[in-house]
Amino acid sequence: MVIVYRSNTGFTRQYAEMLGKAEKMKAFTIAEAGDRVPAGEEVLYMGPLMAGHIAGIDQAVKKFNLKGVCGVGMSPASQHTMDSITRANYIPEGVPLFYLQGGWAPKKVGWLKRRMVNMVTRSTRETLRAKGSSRSPEEDRYLDFLLHGGSFVAFENLGEIRAWMREQQ
Repeated sequence: MVIVYRSNTGFTRQYAEMLGKAEKMKAFTIAEAGDRVPAGEEVLYMGPLMAGHIAGIDQAVKKFNLKGVCGVGMSPASQHTMDSITRANYIPEGVPLFYLQGGWAPKKVGWLKRRMVNMVTRSTRETLRAKGSSRSPEEDRYLDFLLHGGSFVAFENLGEIRAWMREQQ
């Protein structure tokens, strides 16, 4: 099995490279995989979320034998996030779906995407701002993240995927 990924701002790439190094697997961008990974190869596909859709998943489903799929997004991991991703993406039956919180890099995206993210996160930002001094430290960090960007990428977040990969061997 190899890792194939798409990354827009670098968070998915960071996770794919960390996972590849830890599990001694090759990791290819979806563009590189076109020439270097044969059709039908067993693949863990990783891609960034864009309005709930895992970017590049449709292309990966058509070309590779998906053994697992991982979406990387801004939101903290939750059942709501997993349900939303499951509804918004075609993932072949029996293929496990994972989610990792990546980050937000407003300076690395165009104005349209910044505007879309700002619209989607407006109510969360307003709710957190309204709490004022009663915000928890975690809520302060999340508000700062939504306003200025940041990264939640951490090797420790890969635990569930790594455990699953060991079961595949």
